[in-house]
Amino acid sequence: MTTTADSGVQSGPKAGGRSDTMRRARSVFANSGMIPALVLVIGIGAMLSPVFLTAPNLANVLRISAVVGLLAIGQTLVILAGGGGIDLSVGSVTAAAGVVGALYQGYGLAGTIIAALATGAFFGLVNGLGVTTARLQPFIVTLATLTIARGVSFQLSNATPIYVSVPGLDYLATGAILGIPVPIVILGVALLVGQLVLSRTVYGRKLYAVGGNEEAAYFSGINVNRLRLSVYMISGLLAGLAGVLATARLSTADANFGTGYELAAIAAVVVGGAPLTGGRGSILGTGVGVLIIALFENLLNLLNVNPWTQLMVTGLIVIVVVALNRKGEGGPDRRIWKGLPLYAVLVAGALLLFFVL
Repeated sequence: MTTTADSGVQSGPKAGGRSDTMRRARSVFANSGMIPALVLVIGIGAMLSPVFLTAPNLANVLRISAVVGLLAIGQTLVILAGGGGIDLSVGSVTAAAGVVGALYQGYGLAGTIIAALATGAFFGLVNGLGVTTARLQPFIVTLATLTIARGVSFQLSNATPIYVSVPGLDYLATGAILGIPVPIVILGVALLVGQLVLSRTVYGRKLYAVGGNEEAAYFSGINVNRLRLSVYMISGLLAGLAGVLATARLSTADANFGTGYELAAIAAVVVGGAPLTGGRGSILGTGVGVLIIALFENLLNLLNVNPWTQLMVTGLIVIVVVALNRKGEGGPDRRIWKGLPLYAVLVAGALLLFFVL
């Protein structure tokens, strides 16, 4: 095994090549609990609701989950880069991008989209510079920009939803390409491009290398700071695009939009098999994670479960799936009994909540 000076990545018959990266992606599916979880959710949904597996319902689920899906793709790249990377600002940046885009609606569809994307890229740049040059903890930097972006949204909109009427913008929410709703097409293209970047490009191999072993990646010639700056900017751009889709769907730009979306995106990444320590995971895995959570929430809606209970149940699902993805010394450790103390406390808490309080 050798190290190439020009690319800064390892080369050899089994390292650094496309097959090695694809093997990582396949292993995420083979060695995680997300596929059984997805099958379980689909099976339960089919039994409990006759509407669950109908084409209109599934299309609606995918259309609505496009915004969180885009945020989760950016979150995946940030987490993969390691170093404790996380982006807590994406929900607020989505709202800020929508508001800024709405303020530029007088410049037409192009002006609205460019303004929203530029807003997302700006906050991504702030996050990236804070992490790489200022050497601040990603949690602290992105928590700060979460607050700043939300404040910007309220300041620019005067805490009032802005009605948006831009010719062509509604097509991004209600239009279809070859019979497939545009939001689903956008999400699908983003997932495909993201996975291809990770599995077929030098950039993707560098990302895995930095997340897996930052010191080794640095000494092999990879510019770690530049790479991490780029993933935060991509995350910001995707948040800007999510803001455009949200504005198109609601016909308004609301400063309150996206609250809690950063947590939904992180949950999708983790459910999709990517550990928060970085260096492992895939965009397709994140896509499956988004699908699991979206389908489960949809099933709860169809069963008329109240929203507060939905939040609790969804959180429990995340814990169980992540527990199934737990890694032991010899690979995935799915011995359910190891989590029995945790499950017992959760059950006791549920009994206390519903039957005592």
